[in-house]
Amino acid sequence: MNTITITHDHKYDKDSACDKAEKMIEDLANDYGLEIESDGEGYISFSGSGINGSVTIDHDQINFNAKLNFLMLTFKPVISNTIEAKLKEKF
Repeated sequence: MNTITITHDHKYDKDSACDKAEKMIEDLANDYGLEIESDGEGYISFSGSGINGSVTIDHDQINFNAKLNFLMLTFKPVISNTIEAKLKEKF
């Protein structure tokens, strides 16, 4: 399967969670050469060579979804572990 779906609970107000999620995605953007766009309301999209997806921030959860191309599938475990570690670190 070429998707990564991660849901992570948080205990911050939505604005703080959005700020933390944006910083996390900026870290990932630097690591994986991604471009990001944020609506400032709890939705962040990202895309780059071989990966694209989104992060949705609710009042109590972060929902991370990414689609990997065929060449990036090899790195799926590394990417998933990196995202989970960053979510635990930030939230």
